[in-house]
Order: sequence, then C-alpha cells, then structure tokens
Amino acid sequence: MKVNKLINSFESEFDLVGIIKTKRYLDAAIELNIAVPKNKYPTLVVLGLAYPKRIKKSNETETYASFYTFGKDYHVVLEDRINKVMEKIPFEYELDVDNHPHNERLAASIAGIGYFAKNQLIINQDYGSYIFLGLVFIDVEIEQEHILPNTGGCGDCHICIDACPTSALSDKGYDINRCISYYNQTKKILNDDEINANYCLFGCDICQLVCPKNINIKSFVHHEFELSSKEAVKYEDLFHLSERQFKNKYHDMAYLWKGKTILIRNALTILLRHKNTLYNDLIQESIDKHKMSWYQETAKKVLNRLESLEQK
Repeated sequence: MKVNKLINSFESEFDLVGIIKTKRYLDAAIELNIAVPKNKYPTLVVLGLAYPKRIKKSNETETYASFYTFGKDYHVVLEDRINKVMEKIPFEYELDVDNHPHNERLAASIAGIGYFAKNQLIINQDYGSYIFLGLVFIDVEIEQEHILPNTGGCGDCHICIDACPTSALSDKGYDINRCISYYNQTKKILNDDEINANYCLFGCDICQLVCPKNINIKSFVHHEFELSSKEAVKYEDLFHLSERQFKNKYHDMAYLWKGKTILIRNALTILLRHKNTLYNDLIQESIDKHKMSWYQETAKKVLNRLESLEQK
C-alpha cells in the first residue's frame, strides 16, 4: 500500500503522523533492552494530537488536576478519531492509547514525532511536549516509511531537573517513585515529603511549564478539548457524592480512571498546602467511610496537621 494514502487519511484527524514498519520499532526495543510485546501487524502508525497549556489554580472551594485532563478524556478522543479513520481503511488493526504494554515514546521518537527529553516526555519542534500519543498497528504492508523530520534535543539544559521539587529528574536519569505525577496516581500511603510536594489533584505540570521548548509553540484547541465546568472539582462533591454520582457529574474527564478515593486523598494535600481547615469534619467522616489503609493513613496525617492549624 502506498504510504501517502495512510498519511492523508490520518492527517485529517491528527496533527502529527509518522508511519514505520513494525519491525523497526520491535528491533529498536530489543536493542535498547525495552520489553514490548510482539505484534503480528507489519505497519505501525504513530500519531500526535496537540493540546493547549491552560493554568487553573485551586481555591477555597474547588481544585484542579493537571491541564492535560482539561476537556474530554483524551483516551476517548484519540480512540474515536482513530476508529473514524480506520472505518475507511479495509484492514485489520489494533489501536493503543496510553494504558497498554507498548512503548509510545520509543515509537514516537523513531517515527519523528519528537525526541525523548530529559523530562521523560516527547518534545516536538512545533507543539513542544503538549501532545497526546496514539499507536495503530495495521495489517498491511507499506512501500516506504514516513518519518517526520523532527529535530532538536535538550543539550546541556537542565531547567526541568532543577525545577523538579522531588528530584525525580536528575542528570543520572529518572526515578519514577519520586515523581509527583506517579505517586499521586498510585494507591499508597503518602509520606510527609510526598504530602508536602503534591499540589495537584491528579498529575503534575512542573517539568512542562518550565521547559524552554514549550515557549513560542503552536497552540490551538481541538473541539473536544474545549473547557467545561468539569475541570474544577468541588471539594464538597469529593466528600458528599457517591462514586457513581461523582462519575456521572464529572463524566468524560481523564482524571476519573483511578477512581474518586484517590482524588480525595490528593485533595487533602492541597487543602493542607492552602491551610484550608473548612473541611476538617468531612475529612474525619471520610476516614470512617473509606476503609483502605492507603487512604486512612494518609488522611489521618493530613487531618492531624490541619487540626493543629485550627488550634493556633
């Protein structure tokens, strides 16, 4: 199949399209000792969809997740767009968006979507790191590959390393267990350092916000990523709504996939950061209600510190 047909089809829905032979990707994984599953389909399409930077700050009554969650859940958006394209292409395919065993960043770097940066993100010369990635394995042979001429690199820059509040990034590499975006999405008891560093309901934006590669880049909003009222999560809803009620109210938001309880835990750290004691009684009620040790132990730590603030 001529690669131009695939390019034209996907460019109608995506900002960045790279097409490579699956074997190139699998061979690179072997060479780099990266564990990825084999795939029977010979062609791999690597896709990028841009999203904009939008900063919203927590206040007394509501809080926010990382801005990559703003607008409709990007998992659904990418999957819908991929399926829309593939409806017109008569070949079997497998799509992978975010939660899968393949290495999107390896595939993206090979296909020229961007380069793998020190902040562990793919950076594109036009869109910076503000791109969602998707993979499509297709059961068709292509005559030639389509690798984008993306150039760039971090060089000697270490701004993101200096800015990382938990030292997850360093000149030696990346410690995932220190990463705010990792541990605030993990069902675990947060230690004092993790509680103190967390500032976000879900995820973290610091290494992207300080990156020089994210200055003077293209920025526009795909219609699915238009803002809605659901970017702002009300503390009252976290405490009072059931899991089902909460999902119904905040449906289609990317921060929902780990469930409501992990959002409550993270919200407690934000209340502490802002010295907001208005919800202390509700925190105690939540400790009695949510029996998971990872929640209860973290909540007790936070509540003790908030109650000490009340007594001052």
